[in-house]
Amino acid sequence: MARPGPVAASRLFSPLRLREHELPNRIVNTPHGTHLARDGVPTPEQIAYYEARAAGGAGMIVVGNWAVWRRTWTSPLVNLATHPNAHDGHVALAAAVHRHGAVLVGQLHDSGRQGNSAWHRGPLLAPSAIADPVVGEVPKELETHEIAEMVRSYAESAAALCSAGWDGVEIFAAQGYALSQFLSPQNNLRDDRYGGPVRDRLRVVLDVLDAVRDAIGPGPLVGVRINATDLVAGGLDPSAAAEVATALDGTGSVDYLSVSAGSNENYPAWIADMGHPVAPFAEYAAALRARISMPVLVATRIKTFAAAEGVLASGQADLVGMTRALIADPDLPRKLRTGREAEVRPCIGCNQGCLGRIAAGGALSCTVNPRAGKETLPVPAVRHRRDVLVVGGGPAGLQAAVTLAERGHAVSLWEREPRFGGQLALAASVSSRRELGSILVWLEERATALGVRLHRGREATAREIREHEAEVIVLAVGSEPVRTGYTSAFPARRALPGHDLPQVWTVPEVLSGAAGVESRVLVLDDDPHGQATTAAEYLGARGRQVDLVTRRFAAGTWAGPVNAHPLHTRLADAGVEITTLAWAERIGDGFVDLAAVYGDRRWRLEGVGSVVLATGNRARTEVYEELVASGEPRPLIRIGDCLAPRRLDHAFWDATTLDVPGAVSRPGCPTVPDDQAEP
Repeated sequence: MARPGPVAASRLFSPLRLREHELPNRIVNTPHGTHLARDGVPTPEQIAYYEARAAGGAGMIVVGNWAVWRRTWTSPLVNLATHPNAHDGHVALAAAVHRHGAVLVGQLHDSGRQGNSAWHRGPLLAPSAIADPVVGEVPKELETHEIAEMVRSYAESAAALCSAGWDGVEIFAAQGYALSQFLSPQNNLRDDRYGGPVRDRLRVVLDVLDAVRDAIGPGPLVGVRINATDLVAGGLDPSAAAEVATALDGTGSVDYLSVSAGSNENYPAWIADMGHPVAPFAEYAAALRARISMPVLVATRIKTFAAAEGVLASGQADLVGMTRALIADPDLPRKLRTGREAEVRPCIGCNQGCLGRIAAGGALSCTVNPRAGKETLPVPAVRHRRDVLVVGGGPAGLQAAVTLAERGHAVSLWEREPRFGGQLALAASVSSRRELGSILVWLEERATALGVRLHRGREATAREIREHEAEVIVLAVGSEPVRTGYTSAFPARRALPGHDLPQVWTVPEVLSGAAGVESRVLVLDDDPHGQATTAAEYLGARGRQVDLVTRRFAAGTWAGPVNAHPLHTRLADAGVEITTLAWAERIGDGFVDLAAVYGDRRWRLEGVGSVVLATGNRARTEVYEELVASGEPRPLIRIGDCLAPRRLDHAFWDATTLDVPGAVSRPGCPTVPDDQAEP
């Protein structure tokens, strides 16, 4: 059994009293969207999601985002605090969190101009009629009577939650949403009592605070989340934020201050991806903490014990939000407290499931933890231990080995390369994507601890597999790049002339160092998985002159809106020149002929020494087909890219939900795709 070690005496696991409530530790599951509500009310899936984080040991659960006002309610997938059918769900959620000793707080949310009118079809409502840079819709300027209605909605929402047994509420005045828009001199151009100097822009927040406290009384907690800076010229700056924090502290009604930064001008800075430093807002939090007496909470990229303890020990904050780390592993607090940090499944900061899927309209998920948001799904009850051979040591194969070993099977894993990780390990060689490697390290260590027999440098032929004594074969041999330069933008041309020239490379060859890339490089981007932009960033950072040509409207569409801002910032910093809506007609010696996807424009790019093809992958099916043709009688299970080249979250889903035939006495975890598994 692991021993607690220095964690036992840490600040992270010291209690903290907030009003009448004592938090058992300083770890907070901060608010974030889940899209697990249905018709605005809590669901069993949502309750199970939050209960898992409470059971894992988080000291405080701040759920979000609970909409306060029907007029700005963005979707039936978002909870409406005052929904007439929500009370029983609110009671059940409180009971689920409280039975594990955690404190439950609800974030009160109004989106303002950062909303979505597609569902309710009314106008967006904001302090001033200024369009949001992401949403792009001009809102209606709130009239005075509407502000009063909005303030009442906060009070009614707070009362609805606290009457259901919740411990308090958090007023959301950060990240460019409605109340934050009032605080921002960039977004608030009003000339009435709610505009002008910071003390007047703050008025609506103080009105909300007074109304909420009057509605819930002196007992429940009230927190406020503000920006320490909007991170944009003309927005709320640190000096004005300090004035806001001081005023809130002076009311005596606020129990903690949650510190964030950013808005849609730099979306999603407050959910910074793996390319950002650890705890980027901690210094801002420290500056505000020095001005006020109430406890300060800070979040964003605080994922490990060392990072969390460092923020607390340095006096930068009193509480730390570790939300994405808790999505990846809800048992993180319990594991840390008992000295088992090595068992914590790491968040890789990719933002694909926790944020990207929400932005696409789906429910929350997690790339490395497929059970996130699906805690109600059953885990197979294994009755018969099997001897399983997993072929392929990429992320799908490693996770499959861990999944099977955790269920009690005897597992052998063969990997043909000298190291595990496949193409993900190559992507992790790029500095901004280095955290991808952390999940590979964890999986290998976890597999070793579980007794998986790991074999590197072992090529698995169909003959060797047939001769192995395993009862079940899991194939996770991955995929390989398409080298023809084919693109569906020009489907009649099956191969790009010049694709077989010696100066033409694939992305894995570039990232592995096998490619002899010249000083000027053209990257052809028709790949949905980030290979093109990763290679372009990698080469640009190494001094190459990089032109990236994509047949799409934008490069890096794999990133979606949630990762686009940091991705394109890095590409610009690396000097990458991007040409959209174009493709190559021919690769020649020192040139590439290009053509517009739409229209008849054609031109030649001279001086091109190397070309990198990022045109998708093809599944490696040869071993599977040979085994099938030979009449292999044992179960053959394909997962990951060798089933179909897809995203990383698909590889983990396949590997976590695979079902070994004959091993369970009842059907196990469903293996249908995410969207089909939802009600």
